[in-house]
Amino acid sequence: MTLGDFADESEKIITDRALVAGSNTIIITVPFGATVGETWSRFRFSQQTGLAYYGGSTSGEVEDHVVTIVDANTTQRHFPSATGYVTLAYEDNWPETADYDMNDLVLRYRITEVLKNGEVAKVTISGKLAAVGASYHSGFAVRLESIIAGDIDATKTRLYYNSVLQSGSSQEAGMSEASFILINDAIDVSSYECYYFRTKNGCREDIGLEFELQFSLTTPVTTENMPAMPYDPFLFATPGYYHGPVFAQAPGRTYEIHLADQAPTEQFNTEFYQLAQDTSDPSTSRYFKTVNNMPWALLIYDEWQWPREYVDLTTAYPDFADYTLSGGTTHTDWYDINSATTNKYY
Repeated sequence: MTLGDFADESEKIITDRALVAGSNTIIITVPFGATVGETWSRFRFSQQTGLAYYGGSTSGEVEDHVVTIVDANTTQRHFPSATGYVTLAYEDNWPETADYDMNDLVLRYRITEVLKNGEVAKVTISGKLAAVGASYHSGFAVRLESIIAGDIDATKTRLYYNSVLQSGSSQEAGMSEASFILINDAIDVSSYECYYFRTKNGCREDIGLEFELQFSLTTPVTTENMPAMPYDPFLFATPGYYHGPVFAQAPGRTYEIHLADQAPTEQFNTEFYQLAQDTSDPSTSRYFKTVNNMPWALLIYDEWQWPREYVDLTTAYPDFADYTLSGGTTHTDWYDINSATTNKYY
């Protein structure tokens, strides 16, 4: 067997299959003894018959896709899908609204849970650092609410940047609940050449950082006892850096921004509640919202195009203000590009 090609005997499993317009379902049987892990597949679609895995064709196209082979009695759950991403966007001026351009930290984000006999045994969190429109230094972390820190198998926890294994432990020490730091300083790791990475029209650099966190649980957890995906992704202030005039000194890890109505972690300084425009009230489970329900963090089920630098979110997407005032009952498509203001988004 030769690795890295499609030339070995029995690797070609579909030949000259007639298809119809639209979706086609083709069922194949995975060979017994197939190696668990990721491999590659190649699909050739053409009106010409008898095609090999290489070479020219009179029509059609060719696509390569990653395929994941899993153990028997193993399944996967994905958020939002096996190949798609949601967008996470943060305004790092909390508790002030300030420019409210919601582009200080923008990420594409996906979760894959591996279930063994119906219980979650392993998790992969993957994503891309899409934009850093910030002068404040901030990091990105994910907390698994209700999952005890000691339930994470430290020997099977890995963090990769652009497929390169990172040194040290990504799991936060001193936390009772499992929490992982995926990015300690977004400004530092973005390695951009233009200031305000991918938020100004003149900054059209490619995404430079893709990340992947892999961890296993010492004992698989039932789906009912796992926190709902997307778990709790949050922004925190990188220790040692100024983070706005509201704070007498650098707040560091005690500063967090979570999705609306998500309680912060045990590291958070509760004295920050209700400063400036924040109306958080733990007694009513209200967190990280203004009096008009404007959040400082968004999760959007789309690869969203964020506002340009210094452009208020409500200017770039005018329907957002009514959406928040209604409690999310109207203008639910406010984030659609067709609802955006021309030349106000990146």
